[in-house]
Amino acid sequence: MRAKPVRKIAHLDMDAFFAAVEQLDHPAYRGRPVIVGGLGPRGVVATASYEARKYGVGSAMPMAKARKLCQDGIYLLPRFSRYQEISAQVREILYAYTPLVETISLDEAFLDLTGSERVFGPAEEIVVEIKRRVRDRTKLTCSVGLASNRFLAKLASELNKPDGLVVIEPQQVQGLLDPLPVGMIWGVGKVTERRLRGLGFLKIRDLREAPLELLVGEFGATGRTLYRLARGEDDTPVQPSREAKSISREVTFPQDIREMAKIENLLRHLARDVAAQLRQEKLQGKTVRIKVRFPNFQTITRQVSVGVGTDSTHIIEGLAVDLFHRRVSLKGRGVRLLGVGVGRLSEANIRQLSLFDKEETFLEDTLDDLTARYGEKIVRRGDEGW
Repeated sequence: MRAKPVRKIAHLDMDAFFAAVEQLDHPAYRGRPVIVGGLGPRGVVATASYEARKYGVGSAMPMAKARKLCQDGIYLLPRFSRYQEISAQVREILYAYTPLVETISLDEAFLDLTGSERVFGPAEEIVVEIKRRVRDRTKLTCSVGLASNRFLAKLASELNKPDGLVVIEPQQVQGLLDPLPVGMIWGVGKVTERRLRGLGFLKIRDLREAPLELLVGEFGATGRTLYRLARGEDDTPVQPSREAKSISREVTFPQDIREMAKIENLLRHLARDVAAQLRQEKLQGKTVRIKVRFPNFQTITRQVSVGVGTDSTHIIEGLAVDLFHRRVSLKGRGVRLLGVGVGRLSEANIRQLSLFDKEETFLEDTLDDLTARYGEKIVRRGDEGW
């Protein structure tokens, strides 16, 4: 009986992506600490350059704390249209080697290269070529991990950043995993890590040597997953990214918003960003949802479905605003956070046409092109009063 071939799974992670793009586009920022994220008192860090990380600034950190740690940093709002443009260039390179590309975020993707070796040669050579092509095309660096499964590939990509390439061979797995802290296991957050450490599990070796019954008793189904990952076992397949569930945008305000006109304008702006990304990704969605968070952190979502998938700014805007007016009651409260998303995605084979189909489609395509070329602030619609 022929042995099952060892899978070749790669994980690509663009290095400090948002900050690196800003340094690429603005030479004066190069070599300086750049922090990208929400700039208000409630904002969080999306990406910090490696220069900023030396000060202890990291992703998901409150922006107020980052400012205290790095007072001389360059603090910037994200430019998602620019990041999407470069992300699309990277994905184009990845799809040249395999259709099995799973995009996790704008700067991160898994690739299944198992079948690609018959065409392009050893996977080790493919990832070297991918790194070179990404640098040549975008002028940015990426870190890549290559292993027999997703967990190990993700781990490998983190071991030698930035601009790293780590290949984990099957015979190296346990020797590499055992001395690592339990927090290095993908999916183990701070809460789970504290519980593990409280139980005496400091290293992955400790988890590997623990009885399965103990881990299941403490963590339920998660305990079984931890047991397998501590042994480097993960049979999760790479899922092509066209199965993405939704595209969304949200914003947290430095001060609660109460004015209905401003709320409506912000909803429209978020809807336009979502619609633009749908068109760039060549996707359409059948469900439009909004997310509203109040000052007491109560969060609600409201959604509506349409019969035909859409990427129309006009339709998504209208549905988002209508959802808010019909199905959200402020009751004298302000709004802390707003979000707009589109789900039930599929490939956009035919653009849904509105009453003014030709004019609207031309306008949307023109705005998308101008934004991609010159940035988000180069043009605004007449109803953007904020």
